[in-house]
Amino acid sequence: MAINLDDVKPNVVTADPVSKIWLFYGEMGTRKTSVACAFPNHLLIAYDIGYKFINGANALPVQNWNDFKSAVKQLDLQKNKDRFATVIIDTAGKCYQACYKYMCSQMGVSDPAEAGKFGIGWKKIRDEFETTIYSIAQKGYGVILLAHSDEVEKEDSATKQKYIQTKIDTDRRPEIIIKQMADFVFYLHKEVNPETNEPTVYAYTNLVQIDTKSRSRYFSPKFEFTYENLCAELEQAVNKQYEMENRTRPADYIETNPYVKEEINFTELKAKVIGLAQDLLGSGNVSAENDTTILLSNMFKGVPVSQVEESPAMIETLQVACTSLEEIKERYSV
Repeated sequence: MAINLDDVKPNVVTADPVSKIWLFYGEMGTRKTSVACAFPNHLLIAYDIGYKFINGANALPVQNWNDFKSAVKQLDLQKNKDRFATVIIDTAGKCYQACYKYMCSQMGVSDPAEAGKFGIGWKKIRDEFETTIYSIAQKGYGVILLAHSDEVEKEDSATKQKYIQTKIDTDRRPEIIIKQMADFVFYLHKEVNPETNEPTVYAYTNLVQIDTKSRSRYFSPKFEFTYENLCAELEQAVNKQYEMENRTRPADYIETNPYVKEEINFTELKAKVIGLAQDLLGSGNVSAENDTTILLSNMFKGVPVSQVEESPAMIETLQVACTSLEEIKERYSV
């Protein structure tokens, strides 16, 4: 994608729930999947099968990381972009475990520690999981991550008193990734509605000793968890933000994907790299010629650029080569 600072425009905060990244977690039976499936045009990528009694759930059962990666890849297709707007992952913990098994198999190890020093195995697993999960949002989809909750015993460092802390039920490594990624992390809890005296579920948005997060500071700290209430709470939070900032909220603003990619013409890109390389190698500048030779050798492993075949990875490699060759031309004024 060509970068042009002239394209930079002020961000506009919207109350569209579909464009956000949500993390809902809680004990069993806290409406996680039901509320997620109320989002319009959703795709439920299901490691769990908790959708059986949800009419209209667009569920894709998956069993491993191969299935998951295949689904994510198909999200690039225009027919799927026209059909789906939000991708639900149920659950984030099982999704990570599938990634863990896949990467261990790829590395030929039973434990990531066997892959090499300095945590290289764990780093490869993190990179695979993080890159794939983040790519969903970068394709223009909203994301909903579902997780169970867990209780662990902690000790206060000052008082030495033990207490029970509620946390997201997943390993520490994926937990960090999904919490950083999410715009909102809501803890869900079963309670009795004091007005109706009926059991229900509440979402907590701003707790201290329990994992929660909200990029909107004006979200209610607690509300009854339904899709309709979620939309209403987001609407009032955004309106309150505009009020407090003394701004006028745009009436008809439509949110767009900031990561949208230009279509890359592989043949033209390859021809540009070949042209830059030929100019540099024939420039008569020894330093420029040496740097160009080393660069091409390192990037293409001895394969002539004219013979490389089209693939997403090769397009990215050619883009890097193009930028690097242009830097060599500028460095030596060739």
